[in-house]
Amino acid sequence: MEDVASQRDAQDRATAHAPPPPPEPRANDTTQPIDSAFCQLSDTALQLDGPQWDITTISGFAALQMLVTAMQDLADTMGDVPPTPPVSRPTTPKNDSMLRRTSSPEDTCAMVIGSPEAHPHEPITVDIGADAEATTLQRIAIARRFFSKTAPAFTLAQYLQRLHHFCPHSPGVYLTAAVYCHRLCVTDLMVPATNRTVHRLTLAAIRVASKAVEDNKWTQERIAKVGGVSRTQLMNLEVTLCFLLDFELGVTDTVLAERMFLLQQAGKQGLSTRGKLNNGFNLSLPSRMRRMTVV
Repeated sequence: MEDVASQRDAQDRATAHAPPPPPEPRANDTTQPIDSAFCQLSDTALQLDGPQWDITTISGFAALQMLVTAMQDLADTMGDVPPTPPVSRPTTPKNDSMLRRTSSPEDTCAMVIGSPEAHPHEPITVDIGADAEATTLQRIAIARRFFSKTAPAFTLAQYLQRLHHFCPHSPGVYLTAAVYCHRLCVTDLMVPATNRTVHRLTLAAIRVASKAVEDNKWTQERIAKVGGVSRTQLMNLEVTLCFLLDFELGVTDTVLAERMFLLQQAGKQGLSTRGKLNNGFNLSLPSRMRRMTVV
């Protein structure tokens, strides 16, 4: 017995110093094949005829196209809406922080979306207190962050397709962004969807949606470069969006399907919970507030 034990010890010592056998990937392959349904997601944007549809059948590109078409249709319905004057007007800084050109691929021919209407020091949060202005008025003034001084020279489709090319997202991100845009532009009437707002609004919605529903996210610097804004401007847009949504960022599959349908309907028909968007959208401050904003 002792001889057998000593032989086993010798074998164990020899095996401990010996290299392991070469791998044989095909020997015991227990991995599961990739789901063929995932590989067959459709890139075709859907024209929905009801709030109940299968959101798992479309690709990220298809979801993006649905968001683009609905928001552009809504902007065409709205026309141009002037931004609300700020509650307070700080002095305009001499140098506006603009995007600097770099040699990175995503910055080649960057689509800079121009200067924002809001001054850098205008508020992006809501003040609460006895001396604070009405919350609704503050929110409307904060929405100025989404306005560009002039409409960008490129379409929303060109802008978001480039964003998807360099920073692709999942279908859930684009559908969640549609939920946010529907609430702000149609349900709550906080932000008008116009050619001066849709670029900044969708950029912020996609960025916040990616943080809300995904674990892996593109860096802030990369998104800002591709989006044609500074990192500070992107941060301000995100904070503004979150405050206007009351930080209610959670979604469900049912909500994603329903709100995309409703956003498409609003773009096609120009309808909201308050009637025609072009007639019901009034961003002008009351006369009392206008007198307070005079420098």
